[in-house]
Amino acid sequence: KPSDKVYVYKVGVSRLDKVSQEYYGTPLFSWLIMTANPKLGSVEFEIPDNSIVRIPFPLINSLQDYKKNVELYKLYYGD
Repeated sequence: KPSDKVYVYKVGVSRLDKVSQEYYGTPLFSWLIMTANPKLGSVEFEIPDNSIVRIPFPLINSLQDYKKNVELYKLYYGD
């Protein structure tokens, strides 16, 4: 989305729970950041140094989009 933010990931310095805290005010949404960046791998430890990480923003809209996409997936493919 045009409202998304970007963050430069620094190996050994950055942590997605801290990035979540910075952008969302809670450390609980590092999973949402990882979900928005599938090319970076499936775990934080695979993120290359100096990678551009997309931060879905704002949080509430991003969570609503995620929920909608999960519901569509279930509709098409089942539980």
